[in-house]
Amino acid sequence: MNCVICGEPAVEIKEVKPARYRAETVEVPKAFFRCGSCKEEFVTPEQMRAYVRAVKNEVRKKYGLLSPEKIAEIRQRLRLTQSELENVLGTGPKVVVRWESGKVIQGGGHDNMLRLLDRQPSILNSLRQIQELRSVEKDKHAEPSSATDGHRQDVNA
Repeated sequence: MNCVICGEPAVEIKEVKPARYRAETVEVPKAFFRCGSCKEEFVTPEQMRAYVRAVKNEVRKKYGLLSPEKIAEIRQRLRLTQSELENVLGTGPKVVVRWESGKVIQGGGHDNMLRLLDRQPSILNSLRQIQELRSVEKDKHAEPSSATDGHRQDVNA
């Protein structure tokens, strides 16, 4: 690869560097190119993606959280799609996709729930029942009440 500044040949270097993710600092290997002539350092998009993934994986390890691969393994063992797992856990859309791709680190509560599902798959039925009840409750509150005859009332009146 040639230098993006002077066009001279650059060599790939790998060094362990400190990195910050939110309030955490971790040390991970970082690959980058250094120009032999002007000493400019630069990264390719692929190197940056790998570095960001490594930082997040190191933060997961630091907090004892499941790896993206383990999350996918648990979901597959439960025979759930990513969307179905999101529904069962009550997350937003595409959250499990982001966990499994390593783009987002799951919180401790969701990590605990995934571990419980892994150890006791039978709780999946309980979680589904909870979501069904929540859906019923949500639907009840979405219907206009008879007290207002379907008209919105000003709560400040």
